[in-house]
Amino acid sequence: MKHHHFLLVSLPIQSHINPTFRLATRLTRTGAQVTLATTISGLKTLPSISGMSYHFFPGGGADGKLTSIQELKFPGSINLKELLLTKAKEGQKVDLLIYGLSLPWVAEVARELHVPSALFFFQSAASFSVVYHFFKGDGGVGNSNIDLTGSIKLPGLPLLRYSEIPSFLIPTHRYAYVFQEHIDTLEKHPNSFILINSFDGLEEESIKSLPDHINIFSVGPLNSGETEEPFVIDTIQDSDREKYLRWLDSKREKSVVYVSFGSLVKLQKNQKYEIFQGLIELGYPFLWVIRNQGEDDEESRRYTAEGGGLIVRWCSQVEVLNHVAVGCFVTHSGWNSTVESMVSGVPMVGYPQDADQKMNAKMVEEVWGNGVKAVADGEGVVGREEMKRCLAVVMGGGEITRNCEKLKSMAMEAMSEDGSSHRNLNRFFQTLKLVSE
Repeated sequence: MKHHHFLLVSLPIQSHINPTFRLATRLTRTGAQVTLATTISGLKTLPSISGMSYHFFPGGGADGKLTSIQELKFPGSINLKELLLTKAKEGQKVDLLIYGLSLPWVAEVARELHVPSALFFFQSAASFSVVYHFFKGDGGVGNSNIDLTGSIKLPGLPLLRYSEIPSFLIPTHRYAYVFQEHIDTLEKHPNSFILINSFDGLEEESIKSLPDHINIFSVGPLNSGETEEPFVIDTIQDSDREKYLRWLDSKREKSVVYVSFGSLVKLQKNQKYEIFQGLIELGYPFLWVIRNQGEDDEESRRYTAEGGGLIVRWCSQVEVLNHVAVGCFVTHSGWNSTVESMVSGVPMVGYPQDADQKMNAKMVEEVWGNGVKAVADGEGVVGREEMKRCLAVVMGGGEITRNCEKLKSMAMEAMSEDGSSHRNLNRFFQTLKLVSE
């Protein structure tokens, strides 16, 4: 393995860079040389790791911030070509280029320079299955007339309403074309690979539903319960760490409701108030992440004073979920959060917003049984009574708790030395070796 050199390319967004960094770290632990490339705006977030180097390519305005995916394609392609050629001249030839979602142009560069490539699909296998069946070349669902009020049945998945499939698959979505490009790329080139941040025992049916020519390897869960730096990174400053850890230490085991909606979702004031009322009326202490910029400080202080909770601007989520005081996670159901909660054995109340989140919440409630999905009213608001219902279910023990313990055990087993994901990673290395020869 030590002769392999992997180049990973990712957007600097938290939900993209974090699983990519975890994969990169996993690869360095096999003895591989790893280069992680992202835009300049990701420069300050990445720590020093033995066996890993960084490259930053242009994107966005003068401050390096990305305003659209499309604007990255042209300068990124040129920069990536130069990087690959330079590495080869310096005796550091890249053996495999791994690229994340929304970057199908990276595979085009890899093909032009005859470098094998792999898509790192850091969402679920179920999500990838829907994407594939939607856009596959021999009559995908997306090529037919879609009744958005109807339902769709796909192999290995429960019946899905169109409102439950990943929002980026709807033809009117601004990034639907990107996922079409992903599937077109994979179908045109049989030696393409797909790495998924999931594990066989969790999504066996979804993985089996894909055709044999799809070289898919489930190598997760990539977080596997580790909390020490530098395995966990955050693109948002965690300035309250000592404060919330002391607060958690003072609480009873499995008594705290942890509330966080990720790095992008911003709830309306009335929705935050309804969640708060549900929490205070049930009497559970809560740790709530509200990423404000000062405008909600007074509101946050009132919530904390009245509700017996603690509100912070950001926190180390993996560390919080692994704390013995945490008994429930109210989440937007992003895949990273879903897997982190699963590995920690913490049940979820899902309040999905966008992307693949509604499907994740459906799988949690209807397939895996390790949480429930909160039902919004006609105006899209989850009321306090609905929040109280959901919290009472997941904090009450019983079957959901047993399912959480089972899934945690399965996840840890998958990442063990003899586990399915460890074997899949070794199988991936062997397949890469054959392709590279």
